[in-house]
Amino acid sequence: MRLAAALLGVLLATPAWAGDCPLDLGRGTGWVVFSDDYLMAFRADPLHIEVGEPFALLINVCTRRGGAAELLAVDANMPAHRHGMNYRATIVAKGDGRFRAEGLLFHMPGRWEINFDVRAGDESERLTHDIILK
Repeated sequence: MRLAAALLGVLLATPAWAGDCPLDLGRGTGWVVFSDDYLMAFRADPLHIEVGEPFALLINVCTRRGGAAELLAVDANMPAHRHGMNYRATIVAKGDGRFRAEGLLFHMPGRWEINFDVRAGDESERLTHDIILK
């Protein structure tokens, strides 16, 4: 946990994170995912994801230049089992690159890969993050 906090501190101090990209989603929890063009922070709501229980994701996404980006889709799959969720997430835009993806449910334990399709202007990209659910 200390390593993650130290890494986040280093990343927040670098010029590439300049601008108005809010990476703190409150409660000091969540994950940060980034690429050459995008920065994204997200956390579960409720904070603890349970097998078979619906949850939402609070998501902030922006460009490396600090501008807000658009969240096009959120989905998840289990690469080891070659299947995805049984539900489709609904995205609610909150403005300024802030979103809430509702209606997610992991129906079994294991490694889930969450996919976030984001766009700014004409350029879109898929960001991913793995979550191990026990």
